[in-house]
Amino acid sequence: MTDMSQHGHRSIDGDTGVRDALRTGLGFAAAGLVFFVLAGLWLGTCTGAVADPLACGVPQRTALTLGAPVILAAGGVFSLARLMRVRRDEFAWWAWLGAAWLLLALATLGLFGAAR
Repeated sequence: MTDMSQHGHRSIDGDTGVRDALRTGLGFAAAGLVFFVLAGLWLGTCTGAVADPLACGVPQRTALTLGAPVILAAGGVFSLARLMRVRRDEFAWWAWLGAAWLLLALATLGLFGAAR
């Protein structure tokens, strides 16, 4: 039977590790950005006397404010965990370290931006 996934002949080299780290980092960054934009749009409707208390209460505002930094921090922790797994096996361990630091820095910036 033929393997259609094409993972059977995938070698572990520097390019594969960098590609996977870049894909993971960009995926978590995009998810955090999408959540940040959607939360901003949602919170933009929570003004005036027509604001629904069930949709714009304190717990909802808190969850929407902290959602993007939590997504980015989760991506940073995932990248650090992946770094620990592949450090001795792959050549491109530094790409996972860079993705982790970038995601954790974006999470910190998002947290400080949300605190305003």
